[in-house]
Formats: sequence, structure tokens, C-alpha cells
Amino acid sequence: EYINCQCLRLIENDMSVILCIGETELEYEKDLAGAVCEVQLKKGLAGISNEEMDRVAIAYEPVWAIGTGKVATPEIAQDVHAKCRSILADMYGQETADSVRILYGGSVSPDSVDGLLAKPDIDGALVGGASLSAESFGRVINFEVSNDEDDKDGDAEDNEESTEEPTEVENVGKLRRLKNKIKSLL
Repeated sequence: EYINCQCLRLIENDMSVILCIGETELEYEKDLAGAVCEVQLKKGLAGISNEEMDRVAIAYEPVWAIGTGKVATPEIAQDVHAKCRSILADMYGQETADSVRILYGGSVSPDSVDGLLAKPDIDGALVGGASLSAESFGRVINFEVSNDEDDKDGDAEDNEESTEEPTEVENVGKLRRLKNKIKSLL
């Protein structure tokens, strides 16, 4: 309730909100990350209208990773971000879900940033300790998204991925998320 009240006050005072959500190490070990984040999202955003969501960003910060040097793998972070986007779609509709920035925070470093920001539902990073060193922070903000790891030999035809064309809604969502990533760099 306290977090929700703070979010509502910020919105009422024409300010933006970064709602931080995340599970403890014990919750993570019990495979509860998605469920914990769902509860935190729904409680934190209660009373915030669809129209007000343009002033809200979500930061997935697994508690076990904050300041510990432990980082969620890109796949784990992507799974939780996709779950969050799905919850937002249920709450506010797909268009709003696609436009909300969902950031990853939790020991983001020069070593982890490329893999994390290569994922489609991770729109940016909430950087802590890595921002204390100009060299480290410079590398984080100048992240490089590599090509598909499965296509290292350059032969995309061998890739066994689905050949189904994405739907228009999926394409629009991807474009909105790409736009958010670009905006986060400016």
C-alpha cells in the first residue's frame, strides 16, 4: 500500500514513476519470480489509469542481484520482463503494455549489459554500482547488441526457428520497444 500511495502521489503531482519490483533469493530459488512480480505490479499500479501509464516505467530488480555482483541471466530476465508485459497487457491493453519501458536493474555491468539489452522485452537498464566508474558506465551506456548467437557461422538457413511471420500486433510491439530502447539512449 505504501508503494502504491507513493506512485499515486507522484502521478498526481505530474511527476514520473519508476516502479521497482523483484523477488528475494529464496523466492527465486522456489521459482516464484513471476508470481511475486505479478503481485507487486498489480498492487503498485492500482488506481493508475491507462492514460497515466505514459509516465510509468517498471524496473525488474531481483533483490538477490542488487549490489551483490549476481546478475539474472538474459534468459531469466527476459522471461520475467515478458511476464510483466503480459500482466500490463491484461491490465491496460497491448498497446500500453508495448509502450511501457521495462528496465532491468540488479548488478548491471559492462559484462552483462549486452546480453540483457539484446532481449526483446528489456527496454533499458537501471544502473547502480557500474555508474560509479566513468569507464564502466561508459561501456554500459554504449552497449552492443550482437547478432543472433545461434548464427555464428553466418548461415542463417540452418537456423531451426519458426518460419511463421509475426503478426501486425507483434511487429508494432517490437517497434515500440525498439523506439523505447533508442529513447533510453538519448
